[in-house]
Amino acid sequence: MKTNLKDKLHELQKKYPQEKLRVLVIKDSDLNFAFTFRRTIGVTTIESNRYNGILYQRITQDRTDFGNPNSLKVELIVNSKYFDVSTVRSLSLIKRYEI
Repeated sequence: MKTNLKDKLHELQKKYPQEKLRVLVIKDSDLNFAFTFRRTIGVTTIESNRYNGILYQRITQDRTDFGNPNSLKVELIVNSKYFDVSTVRSLSLIKRYEI
């Protein structure tokens, strides 16, 4: 069953009612992403900047149409308290990709 992003946000907001959560949907295939995961540890970098406070991420890459400029989609639910101060570029990501 595919989780709806809004449902996941609602679930996380119930779990962390005191936190300000934000949702970002990045459909910019020109950005460089790197993901490293191991059980509960995860590192996400965008344009070589490490971002903190990411509670949920879903990565979709559709390589069936090589001409599609939006073949990569990264969906993030972040804890604003940690994400906003993790790099100097985090606020520009929020302004550009927050839904």
